[in-house]
Amino acid sequence: MRPILFVNGAVLAIISLPLLVIELLNTGADLPFVKAFAFIIFLGVGLMLASRGSAITFTHKQTFVLTASIWVTLVAAAALPFWMYGMALEDSVFEAASGITTTGATVLVGLDEMPHSILMWRAFLQWLGGIGIVVTAIAMLPFLGIGGMQLFRTESSESSEKELPSAAKLASTTLYFYLGLTVLCVLAYLAGGMTGFDAIAHALTTVSTGGFSTHDASMGYFDNPVIYVTCIVFMYLGSIPFLWYIRAVRKRQFGSEQVRIYTIGLVVVIAVLTTWLVVAKDEPVGDALLHAGFNVISIVTTTGYAISDYSGWGSFSLMVFFFLIFMGGCTGSTSGGIKIMRFIVSAKMVRQIIRKQIYPNGIFTEKYDGKKITDDVFVGVASFVFVFVASFVVFAFMLMPFGLDFDTAVSASASALANVGPGIGTQIGPAGNFSALDPAVKWILAVEMVLGRLEVFTLLIFLTPRFWRQ
Repeated sequence: MRPILFVNGAVLAIISLPLLVIELLNTGADLPFVKAFAFIIFLGVGLMLASRGSAITFTHKQTFVLTASIWVTLVAAAALPFWMYGMALEDSVFEAASGITTTGATVLVGLDEMPHSILMWRAFLQWLGGIGIVVTAIAMLPFLGIGGMQLFRTESSESSEKELPSAAKLASTTLYFYLGLTVLCVLAYLAGGMTGFDAIAHALTTVSTGGFSTHDASMGYFDNPVIYVTCIVFMYLGSIPFLWYIRAVRKRQFGSEQVRIYTIGLVVVIAVLTTWLVVAKDEPVGDALLHAGFNVISIVTTTGYAISDYSGWGSFSLMVFFFLIFMGGCTGSTSGGIKIMRFIVSAKMVRQIIRKQIYPNGIFTEKYDGKKITDDVFVGVASFVFVFVASFVVFAFMLMPFGLDFDTAVSASASALANVGPGIGTQIGPAGNFSALDPAVKWILAVEMVLGRLEVFTLLIFLTPRFWRQ
């Protein structure tokens, strides 16, 4: 456990530093941040000193423990400033889990009068969680074989195939692109008319596809088409694989099967819902296109911003949005959900099964981005989709005894597991939030958010007795 404790201590020490920067805002929540900084850095440095001297190498089992423990540690540390600010423990953990997992569900009301330090801490948590899941997805999950992520494994021994010389270089280069997108987003928001504080806070939560806003009305507060379009562009860019950016810059390779299918799918869904709003709701074409485009991109990328309440668009649109909650963006991006790659692989698996039924003696090979899809990838993807859906159903049933109606329980479970944020309905939809839910529901949803962010298997494997045996 010593290497695991050392890395967790380093993570705590690093996450404590932004608290001092945010403290400079000094608008009413400064004392809780000072206390939280002192406690977190003391614990982080203590863990590093207590576990120093051990080699930082990890076995397959230790990598599972490390991946899960870092995210749990981050949630606990992120909750501390909220709790010291005066929020209830369950609210603090819920808000922290929603931030770190870039879910975007919130229990806070009165954001417009909230201290800037609290608002910026929420935004920073989502930005940190965004880069955290990208690094986890491209540097750790492929080697753990989670949900077919073997497709994205980068072997150092295959110089012709590897994107960068090492996982550390891959992570650092990804961070540079992430920072670059964030800076561009800040500048675009400033040009659109946002204040400096709003531009920075919203850029942090847009590129990370998190969705925390500094206003109760979310993006609808600005009532500015330029800002809406800017938000759409950067939500989309955040949902694109960061490996695609690296390939595009280093090798001038722009082809990507999942990016192509993902983009085409977005265009089709936006066109369908735009037509629905024009025909069924008699909206002007321009307004319908803007509202449909913004809400579809927001839900598919699992950002969760809102400029209008799609709950009132009719049963057809609700059915579409309920499916989009599960869909997610691209693998290797900041978005959550099942992700496009797994839908593509699942479709290829079905096609292969059909072909074998028609030609029993035939030999068929399915490829993804020019690489052969092996049987272990098919099994991994099918297993992930099954466990993801099963987890969604189990958590939905767990929520129902606490007074939630069927629609609220189902959509809350789906949005938490897929890390979307808003659900469907008046209580937790785009026009509501999670503040009125029972404390037990908030604890359950906080666990579900972390479970979904870690691709389900990374936490569920700890329930297997065989994992703990030597």
